[in-house]
Amino acid sequence: MKVKNGTSIFIVPRGSNDWKGNEAGWITASGWAAAGEELWGEAIVTTTDGIYKPSESRLFPKVKEIKSGSSSNSFVSRIRKLVPEFLITAYKDWKLKSSKPSKWPIEDHKVLKDKELKMVWERHDLFSGPGRKLADMHNVPLVTSVEALAVWEAEKWGVKRPVWGKWLEKKFEAKALKNSDLVCCVSDELKKKVLSIGVDPQKVIVTPNRVDSTLFHPDVTGKSISDRYNLSEKKVIGWIGSFRDFHGIDHIVEAFSIIEKKIPETILMLIGDGNQMSAIKSLIHSKNLEAKVILTGKQKFTDIPRFVSNFDIAIVSARSASGFHYSPLKLREYKAIGKAVIAPRAGELPKLFTDREDLLLYETGNIENLSHIIEELLTDKALKTKLEENSKTWFQKEGAWIHELKRVCDILGIKY
Repeated sequence: MKVKNGTSIFIVPRGSNDWKGNEAGWITASGWAAAGEELWGEAIVTTTDGIYKPSESRLFPKVKEIKSGSSSNSFVSRIRKLVPEFLITAYKDWKLKSSKPSKWPIEDHKVLKDKELKMVWERHDLFSGPGRKLADMHNVPLVTSVEALAVWEAEKWGVKRPVWGKWLEKKFEAKALKNSDLVCCVSDELKKKVLSIGVDPQKVIVTPNRVDSTLFHPDVTGKSISDRYNLSEKKVIGWIGSFRDFHGIDHIVEAFSIIEKKIPETILMLIGDGNQMSAIKSLIHSKNLEAKVILTGKQKFTDIPRFVSNFDIAIVSARSASGFHYSPLKLREYKAIGKAVIAPRAGELPKLFTDREDLLLYETGNIENLSHIIEELLTDKALKTKLEENSKTWFQKEGAWIHELKRVCDILGIKY
């Protein structure tokens, strides 16, 4: 039996209590790290404020509680409304740059003493971490994982950086990616953007989101969840994510309002929270669906597999196909647990997954079409079973982060 005695470093260039609202970034980083731990026996996740195990980082951010009613908080809110948005963005950029330590915890020479380092992986950010420095110091490759270019993605959400945005992209983002040995982009659209800023095409690949196979796999069970929410003998239509307008959760509720009249035993379970929660609650009330829609609120990431195991149908959603540049992590998590998935015909999903074989695609933004596909999947047992079996097969062949990590190692000539 091969003895695993290597070490890999996974850098997230922010603090462990940062990125509230973007927990997917921590999940992705810890998923890569868990694969490194499985491959070599040890993986170190490091941030600006500490060194952690993959099992710890998957529960980040460690957000500090702030009393919303405090007078200082109210004062800041009032002042903020008087300041132009671009100045607030400029301040945040300066604050982020200033938050980078002169010496990172991982740079303590004692941490890596007598360890056989295999590779350094770093999550791309507006301002990079010590990845290149550590890789050069230990003569190993640097892999940079890109979920989005910071300036480019922020612009998509309406964040304006007049004049200095392009400077930041060239001075910091492009420079960091050019200095990496391999750049892993989450989608083909993102790869095109990375190439457009001058990164060598020979070292840019697409690594779509995968799952942490230590958590997500077909053998997960969730009886305690079923008992808690009285799901026995119900047909559960499930969705997980952040309650943002982009996801079009109202479309799911509207589609469900059509379905539940035809199939009374259906239940809609929405897991998560966000700024659209109030609007969704109002919609549920107006449709008289309070008894049929379960709002669980935000749940621990480590508990999510047990929730998903109770889904009869798992949904990925989007309000519009326009600007759909990301690679939904939840879709992969659904499939890893062996679920039949419905997803929008948007972005790269139709290219990556075959309709009616890997999942069912609906016309993004079309409520009638979504309800029709949900109904078909609820009533066609053979189709549902085929999709579930194909999800399990996908997971076994390519669905885990370790599959992507091995591909990266093969490209860079790293032994495992």
